[in-house]
Amino acid sequence: MPQGRGLGFAVSSYLSGAGTAIYWNDMPHSEVQLKLDRNGGVALLCGAIDIGQGSDHILAAIVAEVLGVGLEDIQLTTADTDLTPIDLGSYSSRVTFMAGNAAKAAAEKVRAQLFEAVATALRCDVDDLIARDRRIVRRNRPEDGLSFAQAVQLAEVKAGVVTATGSYTPPKLAGPYKGSGVGPSPAYSYSAAVVEVDCDVKTGEVRVPEVWIAHDIGRAINPVLVEGQVEGSVYMALGEALMEEQTFRLGLHKFPSLLEYKSPTALEAPVMHTYLVETIDREGPFGAKEAGQGPLLPVIPAVANAVYNALGVRIDEIPITPEKVLKAMSDRSKRVGPASTPAFEFPPLIKAEIPQEWKGK
Repeated sequence: MPQGRGLGFAVSSYLSGAGTAIYWNDMPHSEVQLKLDRNGGVALLCGAIDIGQGSDHILAAIVAEVLGVGLEDIQLTTADTDLTPIDLGSYSSRVTFMAGNAAKAAAEKVRAQLFEAVATALRCDVDDLIARDRRIVRRNRPEDGLSFAQAVQLAEVKAGVVTATGSYTPPKLAGPYKGSGVGPSPAYSYSAAVVEVDCDVKTGEVRVPEVWIAHDIGRAINPVLVEGQVEGSVYMALGEALMEEQTFRLGLHKFPSLLEYKSPTALEAPVMHTYLVETIDREGPFGAKEAGQGPLLPVIPAVANAVYNALGVRIDEIPITPEKVLKAMSDRSKRVGPASTPAFEFPPLIKAEIPQEWKGK
């Protein structure tokens, strides 16, 4: 069967957007509460909900890392509005970054209480102590220390229940441009994608057998979860690029169910090669950044570029359907897409100045 084959490449940077009605105030965006019990258990309460992205694990892992305990020692309660402190939601690729920062802050506070109690018992400086393997020990004499449970008991004798809260509010951004006032984007993510396509010149069908995707994650707290997030973004992007379409007829959606509104299945999933680039962002928890939506962005233009590379036609709108491919191949302009952009009057340009404290960083 006559075919065209091509590769397409695209890069993206990801910037979170937000509604000012939710964000435009001085309240924290994420909050976490910790409470330690006498047998060494840690109760972690957070309003963020895990919707399949693995945020429950990440929150527990961050607290476990700071306190030197195991994941099995963390009792997690999330998204119970009767019990948990506020979190603004699992969207905009924000939970690991913002709730993770709040969890890290809370864990560091309770660790300080434990270190103070242990330092008194061991007659050493707080700075000499580290927490690891369910123990709090002297840095240069690891045999000299106490179990985590013993440390909790000492701290409770000294000051009562060992508890702390942590919160995160993004820093003020550079100036009064759209999005800056709400501060939803304290870090940027970057992605690059290469897509291979097979195009049937008779039917116009486009298939994607292989994808290479690299994502700047800052730090991968759990690399397996990050790879799953990135590959899920690729899968979602291919649905947007080739199948999913919002079309209305007589005021009603033309595709009322998933029988008509097509999305990829496991049979359409390509071979994916995922590369995690760690850059250690100064604002994220242990340097981590988002991995939920950023990897989606370069895949769609990469598919369009690959189709152009294979067939020499430009499809300027998605989804890239067989009908559009065949139309572009029969059209002298070799292009299919909107004839023009909608008329829109842009507001006056606002120039933003970088804050003095940011200069030189």
